[in-house]
Formats: sequence, C-alpha cells, structure tokens
Amino acid sequence: MKKIGFIKVEGFLQRNMPWFILLVICGIFAIFTDSFLAPRNLINILNQSSYVIIAAIGISLIMMSGALDLSTGYQMSLIGVIAGIMLSSQRLPILLIIALTLLLGVLLNVANAYIAHKLSLSLLMVTVGTMNIFQGLSYTISDAKVISNFPKAFKFLGQGYIGPVPFPIILTLVLFLVMNFFLTRTYWGRYVYALGGNVEASRLAGINVLRIKLMIATIAGILVGISTLMLISRLGTAQSSAGPGTEFTVITGVLVGGVSIRGGEGRLSGVVAGILIMAILANGMQMASLGVYAQFIVKGLIMLLAIGFDVMQMQRRQRVSRLRHQRNKTEA
Repeated sequence: MKKIGFIKVEGFLQRNMPWFILLVICGIFAIFTDSFLAPRNLINILNQSSYVIIAAIGISLIMMSGALDLSTGYQMSLIGVIAGIMLSSQRLPILLIIALTLLLGVLLNVANAYIAHKLSLSLLMVTVGTMNIFQGLSYTISDAKVISNFPKAFKFLGQGYIGPVPFPIILTLVLFLVMNFFLTRTYWGRYVYALGGNVEASRLAGINVLRIKLMIATIAGILVGISTLMLISRLGTAQSSAGPGTEFTVITGVLVGGVSIRGGEGRLSGVVAGILIMAILANGMQMASLGVYAQFIVKGLIMLLAIGFDVMQMQRRQRVSRLRHQRNKTEA
C-alpha cells in the first residue's frame, strides 16, 4: 500500500515538475530581490509573457506531433510588417485586418507542413529554408523601416485592461483552456499524440496523417497570428527585427515544460510553466543587474539541460521496457 502511494506521489511530481521548478525559482528570486513578489511585477511578467505563451501553444502542438518548426519568429516578422502596413494606412476595418493577419499565419504554416509532407522531408529541414524566405520578404516589404501610427482601438489588444487585469492575460487564459480541452478531451488530441508516437502506425490505424498535420498547422498559424498582433499592439510599432529569436525562447520553454523533442507526449499546462520559467529568469536577472548576454547564456544552458533530461528519460524507458521484455520471456 505504501509502495502504491509512493508511485502515485512520484508520478504526480513527474507530471508537475515544471511547476515545482517554477516555484523554486520564484522562491530564490524572492529571497535576493525585494520587489520580485510585488503584485505589479508579477502581473507585468504575465502580461509580457502572454504573446509568447500563445505562440508556444502552437509550437507545442507541432512538437507533440513529432515535428519541429524553426520559422515561427520569422513568420512573426513577416506577419507583423504586413499587419502594420495595413493598420498604419487605416483604410480597412480593424476586424478585417485581424482576419487577414490570421489567414496569413495559417497560409505560412500550412505551406511549411504541405511542403514537408509532399517532399518527405522533416519540418525542421523545410523551416530552415523558409525562415530565410520569410525574413527576406519582411525586410523587402518594410524597407527596414519602423511602421507606426496604429489606430487607438487596436492598441487595446496588447495594452488594454478589463478591470484590473490586462486583456492579454485574459485572452491567453481563454486560448489555453480551449486548446487544452481539444488536446485532452477529443479524438483530435489523441491523433496529435499518435502522430508523435509513430507516424506509420497512425497511418496503418486509419488516421489521415496529412489532414491532421494540416489541421495542426492551421491552428498553429492562427495562434502565431494572434501572438504577432498582440506583440505589435503592445509595442505600438511593427518592424522586421521584432519576432526573430522568439522561436528559441519558445522551444526552450516548451522543452522545459515537459514536451519531448521526439513528440508523442507533453501537456499544455507544463508548457505554460516552462514559458513562465524563462520569463521569470529574464525578469529576475534584470533585477539582479545581469546583462542581456548573460540571459542568452542561461537560455542556452537551460535548453541543453532540457534536451539532456529528455534523452535520459527516453533511455530510462527503453531500459525498463527491455527488462520487462526479458522477464516476460524468462517466465514464459
């Protein structure tokens, strides 16, 4: 009975490890920084992390299905510039501009997924190429200039409040709850994990692999579009340099959050914790007067540790599986 209880506790700790790490980091910064736990600072962290969390939900779906997209930040660059030009002209209704922006996000992601499927290439290889195309298009369209003069109503998306709570936090919570429901409570969510576990087995089981991949790309594109709109709304400007680099912060946070780089496992709640860990580390290091370069080093080390831990978990599962198989053969 005690053993069963221990197993349950161990399983609970493994499932929620990103949140325990988050609490430990918060405790450390709270000890060394007086103003870290101030409500204003915590709300500021959540507010600034909102657009990253939304983008991370999209990337985590792609990673859970066994793929990896490196072009997200460059998609944001291109989407942001085009949306900024439409907004600065103020000739189109804001809702139409938002719809067109989300459509562009869908087109870029679906193009990546379709090319990868048709050429039988990994999404990683395809996005290494398309990320440069997106960045080149962004700078060509913007002429490397800062785009501003957005309508005041649009700025509510990234700067508005509903009562005392920033609107970006509310929007992020709603999107998280919706996506978590579809991932954990529907057959579509099971198909996402199945693709990450074994594509060929999924195909043999009757799953339309291309359709599921395109659906994942469509949802990821919508989320990247929303994330980009929130970013340029918060900044009040759009420029080609805004976006690139976000993909590595997101991927690191997703890995820290427990999503396997091989796919087939992970939880969105862990992803949120992983992104908040990255945000709190950046915030805490700024308060400790550590420079941006130190933050890059820490992010790189965290990514390596997360990948190393993922590999160790895989090797552990393989050893357990081999031992179980040998024991079954011996008993037979």
